Amino acid sequence: MAEGEVEATQEREAREKANDALGRLDATEVTRAVSAFARENPHVALAAAAGLGFLLGGGLTPRVLSKLGSLATRSYVKSTFAQAIGAFVDEQARSQGQLGSSP
Repeated sequence: MAEGEVEATQEREAREKANDALGRLDATEVTRAVSAFARENPHVALAAAAGLGFLLGGGLTPRVLSKLGSLATRSYVKSTFAQAIGAFVDEQARSQGQLGSSP
């Protein structure tokens, strides 16, 4: 069996398991579980409701998405650059230590 066929079979099995699990859900039980969670964690429930309302209300416009993307990109580039500089400085320090210790 080819690698692609194995992955397709695994995906199909995972989809079938998910569908079986969703088919066994009882709407009343789900409602009770969500209500209990909201009573135990009101701040999380309010934040989730606000986030869902924002998304469903069309809050993720292309402009907002581009700003989020640029923020994530800047953060990634900054941390990657800092790691590269740190590795370079460490390598230079090691190299200077080896030069200084040789006879």
